[in-house]
Amino acid sequence: MILLICLCIIGFFVMVAVHYHQSKAAPQMDLREKLKNLAKDPEAMAKEIELGSERKSLVSAIDFRSIFARFTGQSYMDNLEKELTQCDIPMKPGEFLAFRCGLVIVGFIITLIISKNPYIAAAVGGVMLVIHIPVLKIKRAMRVDKFVLQLSEFLVLITNSLRSGQTFLQGVDIASKDSPNPIGMEFRMLLKETNLGVPVETAFNNMLVRVPSEDLKIVMSAFSIQRNVGGNLADIMDQVAAMIRQRIAIQGQIKVLTTQGKLSGAIVGLLPFGLGGVISLINYDYMSKLWTPMSDDVAKGSLVMRYTGPILLGIGIFMELLGCFVIYKICDIEV
Repeated sequence: MILLICLCIIGFFVMVAVHYHQSKAAPQMDLREKLKNLAKDPEAMAKEIELGSERKSLVSAIDFRSIFARFTGQSYMDNLEKELTQCDIPMKPGEFLAFRCGLVIVGFIITLIISKNPYIAAAVGGVMLVIHIPVLKIKRAMRVDKFVLQLSEFLVLITNSLRSGQTFLQGVDIASKDSPNPIGMEFRMLLKETNLGVPVETAFNNMLVRVPSEDLKIVMSAFSIQRNVGGNLADIMDQVAAMIRQRIAIQGQIKVLTTQGKLSGAIVGLLPFGLGGVISLINYDYMSKLWTPMSDDVAKGSLVMRYTGPILLGIGIFMELLGCFVIYKICDIEV
């Protein structure tokens, strides 16, 4: 019960910190509009340049990336930067790792103060150390799913623009202005890259890195084949949009059929924790033997006997997590 309370308190502070950082790092106006507005006011332009230099000096004062790269390696930092981009988290890899370290330290200290038990504090610190893994996966999956749901309608807008005599990039420009995020933001970024001289195929590949979706890969392949071979691009995009709608419908049916299995796995996985919490409220001394080491008199000098309770508790938690993972993989059917 104490562990649950500590996790709730720490989770509240984490959500407040993330919300504050995202509000500070909200997307700014388009670069062209910003330069146009600044060009009208020379004083504002000078002030913006001064503020930009101050921000650069403050950020470069502590180079978290180089500090953590010595311990994690450059490849890990590159993969982390890719994951943060896919999750649309406006943080650099060094800042994210510094935030994680601070979260582990704060969680350990708060739990130690509340419970006065170093084992529970170490367990909370371990949870805070790896809690970013499921959070990033869930956030990335939600963003990709939202992108895919918007993709078919976006392709319909592009198809209508192509049939009216406009080019593909002109259709993307019109559709991106009328589409919500994340698809509007991603295709606007594609247009900015092409305006800077980047080939369309390279811009599509960059978008595919930010949004790892099989449906987007199909769209990119159809566009590349049409440019190399030829054909009616409007009809091709119309057929791709129809196929994406069919895939979404099939995925919805599979999700409905597998919901019962996932719900059963969640209930079975959470039942021991709920039952343990209720028993702890009724008889704490009885349940506390699971995470409290035995005395030397009872253990008779045996290290295994002394930590039998924590060892069994760790094995039980591991088996519960393994069972939930197996059930989830069984119910996770790809289309």
